[in-house]
Amino acid sequence: MSDPTAPPPSAADTPVEIAVALTDRPDGPANTLVVYDWFSHVGTPPRGGHAVEALVDGEAAWGRVHADLLQARRDVRVATWMLRADTELVRPEGAALAPPDQRAAHRFGAVIEHLADRGVAVRVLIWGMTYTPMLDGWLRRWYWQVPPNIDVLEQDHPVLIGSHHQKTITIDGRVGYCGGMNLKENDWDTTGHAVFEPRRMPHDSDPADRRAVAERRAPSKFAPRHDLTLRIEGPTVGDLDDNFTQRWARSVTQWRRRPAGWIGQLWRRVTGKRLPPDLGPPLETSPPAGDAWVQIVRTRPARRGGLFSAPPAEQGILDAYRRAIANARRAIYIENQYFRSPLIGEALAEALARNPRLRLIVVAWPINEGKKSWLDPSGYWTAHTQDLIRAVRPDFTLTRVIAADPDAAGQLSHRPIDVHAKIMIIDDVWLTIGSANINDRGFKYEGEINAVVVDRREAHRLRVALMAEHLGLPVDDPRLLEQDEAFDLWAARAQANPGRLARGEVPEGHVHAFVQQAPARSPFGVGSGVF
Repeated sequence: MSDPTAPPPSAADTPVEIAVALTDRPDGPANTLVVYDWFSHVGTPPRGGHAVEALVDGEAAWGRVHADLLQARRDVRVATWMLRADTELVRPEGAALAPPDQRAAHRFGAVIEHLADRGVAVRVLIWGMTYTPMLDGWLRRWYWQVPPNIDVLEQDHPVLIGSHHQKTITIDGRVGYCGGMNLKENDWDTTGHAVFEPRRMPHDSDPADRRAVAERRAPSKFAPRHDLTLRIEGPTVGDLDDNFTQRWARSVTQWRRRPAGWIGQLWRRVTGKRLPPDLGPPLETSPPAGDAWVQIVRTRPARRGGLFSAPPAEQGILDAYRRAIANARRAIYIENQYFRSPLIGEALAEALARNPRLRLIVVAWPINEGKKSWLDPSGYWTAHTQDLIRAVRPDFTLTRVIAADPDAAGQLSHRPIDVHAKIMIIDDVWLTIGSANINDRGFKYEGEINAVVVDRREAHRLRVALMAEHLGLPVDDPRLLEQDEAFDLWAARAQANPGRLARGEVPEGHVHAFVQQAPARSPFGVGSGVF
């Protein structure tokens, strides 16, 4: 007799007929079989042969980027939503109270100019909805003075409600980064997310202000921040480069046709400075570097459309999410700045309804502290997405993360941790990290890019590391190794911590359960694709 509570069969259980070509000698052609069960049919193909590492929070992520940048020999390509070049990539504890001039060499802008002086060609793409080169001193210098080996371009989005939101870095076609972290001063933190962290301050902050934070007399200027990026070595780095090359070519075309570009062209011709270069043919493919399989997926709207929407040219990220959720057998772990996509809510609800044993955690940011907002449509769509799941799992709650530490007077001080992550992990087998938020705009209209990884070791390691961070446990705690036990521990602490914090007690870890409340209708009738 079959077990009525057993998970239903998935695509992995379905027989597949395979035809292979045979060879009569040992050195003959090999067969490579790629099953798209875990990968999208949209966009670039999945590729094997990668070394991947998910880097959690700014200290680890930007520290690794800094080390790789210093090894650049030929070419650095950076795409980001927003760029503030005063961002300090490395922030040693010993320099936490130092004046700005002693930390200046660690800034992204200083590192980039150092590379350019060494002959490394640096190309930077930023979203151009506003005229960004006018807003930052580094960008003004790079754009108008056109120093050797540094080029900056903006790229406008084809629809009003969207932006170019991709965050990638490639170095010499050898190393690639794909994630959710912007090059902004506030996009840095340690995994401890302390309330009082003197390094989580603007670059030009006074040492006295930093000392006040270190002595717990004042909170850090920037809130605790949680985010990730994926470091990649292997053939898929070429796909990141190809994506950048395509965007750069479109940006050069836009620059030549638009009024802001005309001014830039006139200025450069009068002053004898060079025009933005074409990047030429793609760089050579990176050689295999490990065992992980990786696919680059994108959201890319058509170049032209209406004022608020455009027909999709590529929805690979949405397809990847849906496929992975449908394949889930044991556990789904999500962290995202937004959780307001009915498309994903429906997919999760269907998976949970099919499989009573399937576990789900969603770490997200509450809208209006989880209370009803009659003015913010994003609260309505967060509640709507949550309620799609609660219809099949009535006890489901979202999770927020809050840092709590005693101040100099011994009083408990707490601050919400700004979750800016965009990740999902399935069954400790599959993971995605990238720029796409879980909102329908990010799946349809934004310019987004994610990496999809099938690698049991890295997926398991990352899930354990994230749960350890949020639960306040060491990564070798045995309770985190098995998924069901870890999810049970999470649920218990998430339910207990709001009460502990209300009583002035130190919570166990950072996790706090919440249910998003919302009015019966979306404020102003705003649809899910806008926010």
